Amino acid sequence: MSRQLDTATLDSAAQHYAAAFLRPDAQSRSGRCIAGPSYVMQDLYNLTYKDEHEHVVKAMRGYMGQATIKEFERLSSNAFKPREERVLHELLASKLAVDPDGAHIPGRIGSTQVIGYRPVGTRLVEVELPESIRYRKRMGLDKSHRITRWKQVPDYWPIYAGETEERLAGSDVPDPLPPGARSLGVGALNTRISNEVALLMCDAAVDNLDEGTGAAVIQGRTGAQPADPDTAVAGTLLFTLVCSDPAFGAAADAAPGGTATASAISDDTSADATGTLGYCRASSSNDGAAPLDDHIDGEAGTSGADFNFNTLSIVSGATVSLTSWTVTQPES
Repeated sequence: MSRQLDTATLDSAAQHYAAAFLRPDAQSRSGRCIAGPSYVMQDLYNLTYKDEHEHVVKAMRGYMGQATIKEFERLSSNAFKPREERVLHELLASKLAVDPDGAHIPGRIGSTQVIGYRPVGTRLVEVELPESIRYRKRMGLDKSHRITRWKQVPDYWPIYAGETEERLAGSDVPDPLPPGARSLGVGALNTRISNEVALLMCDAAVDNLDEGTGAAVIQGRTGAQPADPDTAVAGTLLFTLVCSDPAFGAAADAAPGGTATASAISDDTSADATGTLGYCRASSSNDGAAPLDDHIDGEAGTSGADFNFNTLSIVSGATVSLTSWTVTQPES
């Protein structure tokens, strides 16, 4: 999918720069411009992406008078020029680890932090007691007189663009997580299990699909995949595929790990609604139609997703097919 501009943020930035342009030049102690036309030229020159640069510059003119626009164009013509396409591609790769179409570049992690931080456990920090702080302030004492205690606080690890894809791929590109860290839901990084255990776990994962009196079902819906199969479904129901009964045969050695392959899955010859497929959820059932208990879900896509289809554009009344489905339990 192509990269989308956050136009609301860029429009706010344009308004800010247009106002800052009217102020006198000012610098911080380090010599960096912090106000005035020089500050605006400095920041516009440093905007990473060509499309963002062009959007901000265009939007700024809407907040300026004719005389200001003329001065702005005079200075900008000497201060910067839009990024070349080659530079844009290099920056997308280095900062976001994606190509111009927004696809992840295998083996790359960008320098841009995304999704904030991931909790990876707790750590102890030494902090001053509130009573100590108040006493020092009252007595005029410095911090050499502080009285402290140990406090347990959450520990976080930054997440960078492309990191999740690389961890899912088992790449050695990401930095190792700290001991005890939660690993983005892609499995433990150091713990290993035997092939026997992997086969048992794989069977357990799919056998519950047969717990109803009827065949298991796979339903496709619009919207984002919920947090987990225990979370209520959301989005419009697009189709229902009926599994064989039982849904899967015994798991086989995937060398390493175990893999279970679904038996034949019946088509839905008349999709329920028109919409864009977002995710699929597999459930046990009593009648091969209505879910009884939800057990597995995954994101839908056209390649590299949990459930892959030739198109995500589902049209009411059309036939929907899932030609194969495998569930794999790794040994690590």
